[in-house]
Amino acid sequence: MKSIRILTLTACLAALAIPTPTFAAKGVKGDKANKPGRIIRKYDANGNGVIDGDEVEAVRKAFAAEPNGPLKQFDTDSDGKLSDSEIAAMKGHAKGAKKKKKNA
Repeated sequence: MKSIRILTLTACLAALAIPTPTFAAKGVKGDKANKPGRIIRKYDANGNGVIDGDEVEAVRKAFAAEPNGPLKQFDTDSDGKLSDSEIAAMKGHAKGAKKKKKNA
């Protein structure tokens, strides 16, 4: 009777442990896609390393269309909008991303 319990417990633990690597792999891919530099480069149409002019409006429209999407990380005051200061903070990330691009 004791060995049946141990066998059942072992089987349950093994069943829980097997799917873990699959979920971890998906999380890594998602994390790479949401890196600030990659997100900013997507909206930096002229490639100057800053979000400016028409790009600001494109960022705001994208955030409004998908408020829980990758741009959510820049809404630091969690008001559901990207303010001028939050977009200005994105510029710092873009400059860092551009430096990496030059060195590569």
